[in-house]
Amino acid sequence: MRLTKLRLHDYRNYEDLQITLKNGIHILSGKNAQGKTNVLEAILYLSTTRSHRTACDEDLIKEGKEAFFIKAEIEKTNRKEELQISVNERGKNLFMYKNPVCKVSDFIGEFNAVMFCPDDMMLFNASPRVRRRFVDMELSKLSKTYVNTLFVAQKLLKERNRYLKQEHVNKEYLDVVTVQLIEATMVVMKQRHHFLKQLLTKCAQFYKRLSNDGTQIEVIYESCVPYTEDEQLLRDRLTEKYEKIRERDLAMRVTSVGIHKEDFIFQINGREVATYASQGQKRSILLALKVGMIYMIEDIIHDYPVLLLDDVFSELDMDRRKELLHSLPNEVQIFISTTDIEEFKHLDIHQPITIWSIASGVMKQG
Repeated sequence: MRLTKLRLHDYRNYEDLQITLKNGIHILSGKNAQGKTNVLEAILYLSTTRSHRTACDEDLIKEGKEAFFIKAEIEKTNRKEELQISVNERGKNLFMYKNPVCKVSDFIGEFNAVMFCPDDMMLFNASPRVRRRFVDMELSKLSKTYVNTLFVAQKLLKERNRYLKQEHVNKEYLDVVTVQLIEATMVVMKQRHHFLKQLLTKCAQFYKRLSNDGTQIEVIYESCVPYTEDEQLLRDRLTEKYEKIRERDLAMRVTSVGIHKEDFIFQINGREVATYASQGQKRSILLALKVGMIYMIEDIIHDYPVLLLDDVFSELDMDRRKELLHSLPNEVQIFISTTDIEEFKHLDIHQPITIWSIASGVMKQG
């Protein structure tokens, strides 16, 4: 999978960018605050329909304008495809082959991109919400069932919370909503569990090459009940849990446990990464997770995603830069932002390289 054409109209600091893209590695060079990250953000937005920097889509609209659109042509193993996203104050509109797409889950996964940026370094020390967002965004690229079920679960959770705030609560109706929430929760928990297990398997080999030692990485899945493959046992555990907290939820007027409270604790040699690992180890773990995602996506859809590296090379020594690029198949199209083009000398790169210069929202080749 690769991006062949990209157009940004009134997106961030771009008035109307139109570029044609080749295979290989694209280096986006320029000073800070010129628009390098905005290009990478737009490419990721095509993959996830969300920004990694803001939860408000209107923040992406160029100042003084009323809307933006991103248009792209992508090339897959067996076909070409056109995608477009437009956003204005009334909402978001998605298009494939110039036809409107009503469900976000039908759009996500048509184009896949994996990104590593400096903000990812906060993953281990941030709140559980940040780690849930990481899992949700990456898993959504792999499973439309997950996207749909997570949406249903979140909708049921909002309904349960809304009802808990009523002055008079019909406990029979509350139980009906809770049963529906439990069924959706089971699917979300199962997919999260299997995703983390597979991701660790994929990233372990690459992390070993980066760290050059026997360090073991684990993820502890902290859910409201212990996960089990036995569906009936999992259903019983969740049912019992919600029965126990019902009176507390009624008093507090909010749902106190569930998938919206889960956490994923990363460990290195049995100790929490957040407090034990060095900055170098954290960076290596994150890179390994991203490379693992690339191979997971290829396993499932039989096509490699695009890789986006935002100002990553400045934090890596020469050996790790080489290891990262040499670990990826030549089929992976890579976009790298940098303020220092010298970082790419002596890397012995075998893929074709295209250099772009970016200044004040203008992107030029060479």
